[in-house]
Amino acid sequence: MSLIIESLNHQIVDGDNHRQLLSDISLSVSQGECIALMGDSGSGKTTLLNLIAGLEPIQQGSIRIAGLQLAQATEKKLSELRKKHLSIIFQQYNLLSNLSVQDNIEFSARLAGRYDALLCSTLTKQLDIHSLPHKYPATLSGGEMQRVAIARALSAQPKLLLADEPTGNLDEHNSTCVVELLVKLAKLHNTALLMVTHSVNVAQRMDKIYRLADGQLTLVEKAF
Repeated sequence: MSLIIESLNHQIVDGDNHRQLLSDISLSVSQGECIALMGDSGSGKTTLLNLIAGLEPIQQGSIRIAGLQLAQATEKKLSELRKKHLSIIFQQYNLLSNLSVQDNIEFSARLAGRYDALLCSTLTKQLDIHSLPHKYPATLSGGEMQRVAIARALSAQPKLLLADEPTGNLDEHNSTCVVELLVKLAKLHNTALLMVTHSVNVAQRMDKIYRLADGQLTLVEKAF
């Protein structure tokens, strides 16, 4: 399972103008590889994740996941890809309000046919949400919702994990713990991880760091 992006271009309508958000972007992420994506607000990071997830149509260029060309894929194929092979940690969590914390965490795993009770229990302990199983999203803090969303994504044991600011509402200690857990599990399960982050400390824990600016994707030299 790998992610290959070739010559990707994407325009958005900005008032009366068309703005080139992504310009001839190419990127390859292998199984078990952890990539950080940095850039200013509005640079196109979230749009890039949405394109990779098949949530926005590809205007020009190619995105291939596990051999599937997203531009030519039917909605049924894209839905199957998201269900079985791809997990997303959204900025806004996207928890199901009518389900308990426990049911939210198990939801994606059951959908993918990979429910593992021990893994779900372990994740709740590692993310310090083991005391919340019967609570509902509306009663949780932002940090708690974020950790539940992370547990839900990891419980499905995806082959590609897209994470949009997964530590945005966590303090430094919890951010470090969560990122270390994400990287550890990505390596353990041979999962490709692409994480959007504004944190240099978080980015330094990834295998590679890319910066998106003026539509261009540039590999950043890591500090050792």
